[in-house]
Amino acid sequence: MDKNPRSTLRKCRRVLIKIGSKVLNTGSGLNNRVIDRLCDDLSLLRDQGREFALVSSGAIAEGTAIMRLKNNGVTLSKKQALAAIGQGSLIRAYTDAFKRYGYTAAQILITREDLDDRLRYLNIRNTFTALFEYGAIPIINENDTVSVEEIQFTDNDMLSAMIIPLVEPQALIVLTDTDGVYSEDPRKNPEARVVREIRDIRLQDVKAQSAEAGSMGRGGMQSKIKAAYHASLLGIPTVITSAYIPQVISSVLEGREVGTFVHPHKKGKLTQKDHWISYVTRPKGRVTVDTGAAAMILNQGKSLLPCGVVQVEGAFHAGDPVEIVEQGGGAIAVGLSNFTTEEVLKIKGANSSQVCRILDYECDEEVVHRNNMILKKENIP
Repeated sequence: MDKNPRSTLRKCRRVLIKIGSKVLNTGSGLNNRVIDRLCDDLSLLRDQGREFALVSSGAIAEGTAIMRLKNNGVTLSKKQALAAIGQGSLIRAYTDAFKRYGYTAAQILITREDLDDRLRYLNIRNTFTALFEYGAIPIINENDTVSVEEIQFTDNDMLSAMIIPLVEPQALIVLTDTDGVYSEDPRKNPEARVVREIRDIRLQDVKAQSAEAGSMGRGGMQSKIKAAYHASLLGIPTVITSAYIPQVISSVLEGREVGTFVHPHKKGKLTQKDHWISYVTRPKGRVTVDTGAAAMILNQGKSLLPCGVVQVEGAFHAGDPVEIVEQGGGAIAVGLSNFTTEEVLKIKGANSSQVCRILDYECDEEVVHRNNMILKKENIP
């Protein structure tokens, strides 16, 4: 019996790969050598029937190089312009590299707002499904040209974690400029060693890592660990490793000891819907409840009924996520509202039997059903 936990990677048919700006940037343009070697490796694996999707940074870095600018102190609008300049070169590099092997690259640009909206979120998943059916290789990036600070992803590491339910991979591989996760910051301690396995990843593992990002990216090792943490909650293993290793993807999928292997959680695997409610979409409003309703939600696993609602904030529609807050306390849950803001205002404090009469139509009795609710204690940031 094979006791190597990495042996499970040999069976992965579909893999999500994230590669960052620092790896793809030479300082004077795209690192086409890295792109070519990666696409060579992936194409040979595609010949074996494997499927891949890539979350690729690099557009802003490439635009900066094309315009011969320094990256220091560039405003958001200028970065958006540089992304527009560089994105064409980025996707062309992937297109040309895969075309040599007869494979097609497909560009997908996503904003935070796209994933916030449940319908758009599901439409993106349908697009991924169709692309895999066509045999194309999706190249995914944040749509920097239209994003504003309020709707940006933290970085592309977290984008890769958020789209796992859309791509439906069996593994996540994060390619970086280091050999993996180190026991300590190697810039401060030359004796630091690579941690080959993280068996039970926890929030303190995320916080223990430096949050310092590279000059061309918004992430750092902390964001990579956080992405692996979120992947683990979906039952997906992650490998964080160097992009400079020859045939690195093949090595990972052969189960070789490269980089850091982050085990998936064995218990409490999140459903796709719960993942979307917990980590992807953001609350559109807030519903404050009395202590009795809070106790029923927290201790009895009950739905939120109108009689427990004391205050409503925000502008939300039926199906939108709302934060549930205990009166005089903090947030206790997030869930999908069955009603609009105006409707909740009308029925707050009412008995369940009165709801349909007050609204004058047949409707649900719960403001938020327990099946569409995640407690904050179940939700890891």
